[in-house]
Amino acid sequence: MVEQVIRGLARLRAREAGPLSQGLSPENAQACLHQAIRPLNVHSINAALQDSGPIPGSIAFVIAYGVFSSPIEWVALALAGGATVHIKAPSQDPALVRALVEDMQKEGLPITWSTDRAIPKTDAVVAFGDDDSIKTVAESTPLARHALYGHRFSVAFVTGSPDDAATALALDVSRYDTRGCMAPTAVFTTGDPVALAASLAKAMQNAEHQWPRGTVDPALGPEWRRRLGLAQVLGIVHKGTNWAVVTLPSQYFTPSALPRMVIIHPVQDAAEFQALMAQQKPWLSTCGTDSPTLAGEDFHRICALGWMQAPPFPRNHDGRAMLSGLQRASGEI
Repeated sequence: MVEQVIRGLARLRAREAGPLSQGLSPENAQACLHQAIRPLNVHSINAALQDSGPIPGSIAFVIAYGVFSSPIEWVALALAGGATVHIKAPSQDPALVRALVEDMQKEGLPITWSTDRAIPKTDAVVAFGDDDSIKTVAESTPLARHALYGHRFSVAFVTGSPDDAATALALDVSRYDTRGCMAPTAVFTTGDPVALAASLAKAMQNAEHQWPRGTVDPALGPEWRRRLGLAQVLGIVHKGTNWAVVTLPSQYFTPSALPRMVIIHPVQDAAEFQALMAQQKPWLSTCGTDSPTLAGEDFHRICALGWMQAPPFPRNHDGRAMLSGLQRASGEI
């Protein structure tokens, strides 16, 4: 099945990404689609299958709206492992799921999709979404094995040169227009926040030229204006076309990202940063950092700046290998 999956991925990668991207600009969409597919090859898929262990005979995936490419690696792994796959696509925009299924079906692979909430009978369910949605999925599929991924968020921690960190951080913020659990909701720094903000402003303007921001939900406007207004009183503000960089005291940390807004919080040292994050431990995902000594027991993943939204493959997700633990034990009812 692996070779068929690779051919299906090649078909998907050849598509125009903009219409599949849930509102990203064409430039950003194409970069994100290629980034998502590039690590998937015969060697990496076989390595991921070995890490995951036995694959269930059938798997349903429940996909959240936001990061359009998120189902690609999961579905590729399941199909390569021999599973029959069904995808519950986000009803708000199922274009990527539709394209993925079409391209895999052309290779003869057993995959279907719909936007119906009712999930067909299946051996296992892998679901992504807010905590309430995840709970509903679990309750509606009591006989299936579950891998359920609810609300998570990520942050960055900067200790070194502002200029060195800025370009990489701008990439982390710009990918997917700061959507998804691996996007940095904030940047904490032990250095000079004013210098970091100035460097980031230049990098964000460059990123806007290279990967323009796409469509933004108008409902986010009041929160965008609230955070800007708060920073104008308590910190500093840099604004440009479709982006902003602000500084705020760390007590104003908000664990949700806005598209192309970078919020910088100064901290005294790594201990203060880790104490703040310990309060959020159940919801932590990724930390991007330039610190070689940051202890990471509270995060599921620590990576270099610039790689927050480009996780390696194969990899662990929330601390376990993808699709691991979904196969029923012999004789289990």
